[in-house]
Amino acid sequence: PYKRVLGYEKMLDETGREMHASWGNTIKAEDAFEQMGADVMRWQYCAQPSDRNLLFGFGPAQEIKGRLLTLWNSAKFLADYGAIEKFRPTYADLGNGGPAAELQPLDRWLVERTAQLVEEAQGGYERWLTVDVTRAFDAYVDELSNWYIRRSRRRFWEGDQTALRTLWFGLVQG
Repeated sequence: PYKRVLGYEKMLDETGREMHASWGNTIKAEDAFEQMGADVMRWQYCAQPSDRNLLFGFGPAQEIKGRLLTLWNSAKFLADYGAIEKFRPTYADLGNGGPAAELQPLDRWLVERTAQLVEEAQGGYERWLTVDVTRAFDAYVDELSNWYIRRSRRRFWEGDQTALRTLWFGLVQG
């Protein structure tokens, strides 16, 4: 059913110490699913090189939740402002390599930065290095939120359709 499996030699706690019930640092799967969530756990596995031991814990999970929350907030930002402006995205914007409109410099930057992410992620997947994919995605989401959205807020407040289309392109392609 599969051609290749990546795994870790050992799963250690977040400090690198072996997990033992007698030491009190064992994390039960049920507790991890309940407190972290499956997506955060998957991210934690993928974000570490498979040629090393897996460091697993609630501390790293909180950091990952924060980064994934940035993605969620970016999507919510688009949904909220898009709803106000009755924004309707088109798939044509995806096929053309970006919105079919006169782009401002920051829009062009996001379109190019999105293409860079796609290239980096594809390369990571092809090399079976999920750590490269997660690093590229983390950097991208941080830049999308802190560069594009923050520096384009006035445009969103004014209902700029090009800004909405560019953000939609970045979120869907990224």
